[in-house]
Amino acid sequence: MRLFRIIWRLLTLLFVMAATYMTTFVFLPYLDHRLPIVWAILIAYLLLAYGLLPFASRLWRVVFKPNHIPRYVTTPDGWPADPVNIAIVANNKRQLIAAMSKAGWYLADRSNLANTLHEAYAIIFNNNYLTAPFSAFYLFGRKFDIGFQMPIDGKSCPRHRHHVRFWRLREEPEVDTRNHFAYWLVRFRRFFGKDRTIWIGAAIEDVRPIGLRWRTLQVTHHSGKHTDDRDLIISTLQDAGLVKSVRTVTDGEPFRMHTQNISSRLVVDGTIKVVTLKSRLFRP
Repeated sequence: MRLFRIIWRLLTLLFVMAATYMTTFVFLPYLDHRLPIVWAILIAYLLLAYGLLPFASRLWRVVFKPNHIPRYVTTPDGWPADPVNIAIVANNKRQLIAAMSKAGWYLADRSNLANTLHEAYAIIFNNNYLTAPFSAFYLFGRKFDIGFQMPIDGKSCPRHRHHVRFWRLREEPEVDTRNHFAYWLVRFRRFFGKDRTIWIGAAIEDVRPIGLRWRTLQVTHHSGKHTDDRDLIISTLQDAGLVKSVRTVTDGEPFRMHTQNISSRLVVDGTIKVVTLKSRLFRP
C-alpha cells in the first residue's frame, strides 16, 4: 500500500508537470500565433486553472481521501476551505431564515450561470448585489443547504462581505462514519429535541475581492479572521432579541490551517459557538 501511494504521488506530479508544460510551451504558443497575446494567455490560464489542475486534484483524491474530523469545510476537490465555527438551533429552516433576516443578513441566491455572471459583473464594476451566490463548499459529503451575507461598512458590492454557509445536521438512524456524523452527534445530541433543527455553519469574512486558490490558481475571495463573522452573527441576533442562549462546544485544540487562498493561514480557536433561538418569537 505504501508503494502504491508513492507511485500515485509520482503519477499525479507527472500529470501536473505535463499539463503545465503543454499549456505553457505548446498550447500558449499555438494560440499566440492566432490570437492577441492577452487572449492567448487568458485562454491558457482558464484551461490550466479550471480544467487541468482541478482534474489533478480529483485524481489525487481518488486515493488520498480526507481523513479528519470535520473542523473545516472543503472545496469540491476535498481541500480545506473555511473552518466550522458556529451552530444555530432553530425550530426549522423557516425560523432560521426569519431570524437571520431580522438580524440584517441577506439570503444568498442559488449558484447558477446567470447569478454567477451577475456576481462577476458586480465585482468587476463595483456594483450592488446584496444576495450574491456562494461557491460550493462541502460538509457531511454534501453541498451547503443555505447561506447568508451582510455588506461591510454599508457597501453592498460582493467584493467585501460577511458571510456564512449552513448545513443541516440530520439525526440519521444509521451513522455514516465516513462523513463524520458520529463525531457531530456526540457533541450536539443534547441540542436535538422536538421541533428543533441544528444548522452547522462556517462563517468567515471576504476581505479582498481577488485571491488565488493555491492548488488550482482559480480566482476566489481572500478571507479574514475566522472568529470575526461568527461573533458578528451572534451579536446581531442578540441585538435583535432573538437569542435564548449561547454555549461553547469544544472542538479540539486550537490549530493552524491553510485555507484555499495563497499565503492565507488561519489560527482556529478549537471551539464552536452554539446559538439557540427563541422559538416563541416565530410561532405562526
